[in-house]
Amino acid sequence: MKKRKIWMVIACVVVCLCLVFAGANAIWDRMTDYSTTLNINWGFSLPKEAQYSEIYSLESEASVFGDGIRYHVFSCENPEPINEMFSWQTGLYVSYALACDEWLSQIDVPLEEYPDYAACLYWYQQGRQEDDRDEIILFWNESIGVLYVVEFFL
Repeated sequence: MKKRKIWMVIACVVVCLCLVFAGANAIWDRMTDYSTTLNINWGFSLPKEAQYSEIYSLESEASVFGDGIRYHVFSCENPEPINEMFSWQTGLYVSYALACDEWLSQIDVPLEEYPDYAACLYWYQQGRQEDDRDEIILFWNESIGVLYVVEFFL
């Protein structure tokens, strides 16, 4: 009888540890998902329904003030939620491409990782609550299901 109680206690402890580990893992995944960072900084998230995964990322070195450049590229299996995120613009405004080229070259992004601007729709926002000098440009290449996110924090 004592052995059975001991095994029951051990089983309960193991189950509780598994639940704690699974919960901590889910919280960690949520906190490290770049969509959460976009929501904090810019007020929008990448829709989970897009079934996105990050395929490339590069950021400037961390600074005390949080300024710098961030570049993230996502592959999206389901393009429809991305299509509906914004009023995407066509016919790229040349200064956006020039700005992105400058920012990406500053953090040494290889040319093959740059967006194909001619094939992309774009969305631009300047400013956010913390600093109206910050900028974000998203490029959406629907034909290959790739979303490029370029952020500049001053």
